[in-house]
Amino acid sequence: MNIEAVLDSDLGSVVAPAGCGKTHLITEALSIRPQKPILVLTHTTAGVSALKKRLRRLFVPSSHYVVTTIDGWAVRIANSFPVSCPITASPDNARQYYPELRQSVLRTLNSGALYEIIKASYSRLLVDEYQDCDNNQHNIIASLSQVLPTVVFGDPMQCIFNFAGPMPDWQHEVQCRFPLLGTLSTPWRWNNAGAPVLGEWILAARETLQQGRNLDLTDCPNHVQWQQLTNVDQTDLVNQQNAQQRIINRYQFDSFLVIGSSINERSRHRYAQSSRTTQVVEQVQLTQVINAAEQFDRLNGMALVESILTTASTMVTNVEMARTLARIQSILGGRNRQPPTLLENALFTVANSNARTDILMALQEIERKDGTRIYRRSAFTALKDSVSLSISSPSKTISESAMAIREQIRQRGDSRIPKRAIGSTLLLKGLEADHCLILDANSRGMDSKHLYVALSRGAKTVTVFSRSCLVS
Repeated sequence: MNIEAVLDSDLGSVVAPAGCGKTHLITEALSIRPQKPILVLTHTTAGVSALKKRLRRLFVPSSHYVVTTIDGWAVRIANSFPVSCPITASPDNARQYYPELRQSVLRTLNSGALYEIIKASYSRLLVDEYQDCDNNQHNIIASLSQVLPTVVFGDPMQCIFNFAGPMPDWQHEVQCRFPLLGTLSTPWRWNNAGAPVLGEWILAARETLQQGRNLDLTDCPNHVQWQQLTNVDQTDLVNQQNAQQRIINRYQFDSFLVIGSSINERSRHRYAQSSRTTQVVEQVQLTQVINAAEQFDRLNGMALVESILTTASTMVTNVEMARTLARIQSILGGRNRQPPTLLENALFTVANSNARTDILMALQEIERKDGTRIYRRSAFTALKDSVSLSISSPSKTISESAMAIREQIRQRGDSRIPKRAIGSTLLLKGLEADHCLILDANSRGMDSKHLYVALSRGAKTVTVFSRSCLVS
């Protein structure tokens, strides 16, 4: 399929299995100078980040496109037209906020009130990862397609964001509105990585899983490594991290994704905490950052110091919370024999001042403390940025600043996706790496679609831990 099929179509859909050139097709379309920017919508900030990186690498002028998430674009519309798009729910209550946001923006679109503004702003609309649209998002895109030429790209086998409400049927609703233009079938991701055999295996695995049959993980021995889980947590963790280290030692400059449970966030944090090189990919809601910011606003004295250390200890190794708290108590009481360290002095100052500048200094000193490693860099940076914003904008609380930082990340996409990272299929879909490691292919929530998404992240090798070599 060529870019003319995309750019000459008023309405259409492209079925795009993972790694088969969809992003290349989109970037090629965006490289042609339009009269007005092309609006490109997708679902995750990780997907936004990956697409923007590709566009920058190919030197596609930013004037050619506007790339954001569907919800991010809807937030922008709602914020620009608050009277037309009223929303009563708070972004902190995601289960109420986003459905209300989508319905409010949809009503405004269907009224026609924004059509002229949209036509004046964009030349056409491209929507990535369309299989993840819920009914409200599908209806928003359908409404936009009344005024903008629209092509949607998606793969029903990657439909894993299906927990937020009813989804449109791909064949009877999506392709009814957006007729099929074609299906991509060349495994470019693996061909370009020098692993065409793996690419063909991934495409065959997609077909096998789509038909509801078991997949044999021993069928591609040169690229797919299977290791059996022992069901002894510590033993499995050691085996998984040894497997990761072997790959890193062999391919020192390659990127690496670890795919953990999509249900148990703490298990992913524990893995990163015990790993020397792995960073956590955060959920876009940044719930813990928001909660910590609210505590920083509310608490004072030693309670504030304890909140800072408690939060930091979930993002940074070697915080030594109990020892540090005891030292601060001793310093406050004048009982310390050893002079305070820089961190202890910063926390001592917080206990006396409760000042935002001192909170920021304490966070910075935690980062500089000997023996620490930040394994949740995105969250820790967002926390520091929140406090920093509240200092430069004193009319904002720290929690209000945290919500503003979260929206900035949501709008631009998180550009800090690390080279060696752990996340879930929900967080990593849309990303690719040279190598991927799946911690448990039998875990709760790892159905055939999640498994296909996980398997297709690695371009050179895939390492899978499971109880059996047959998975589905």
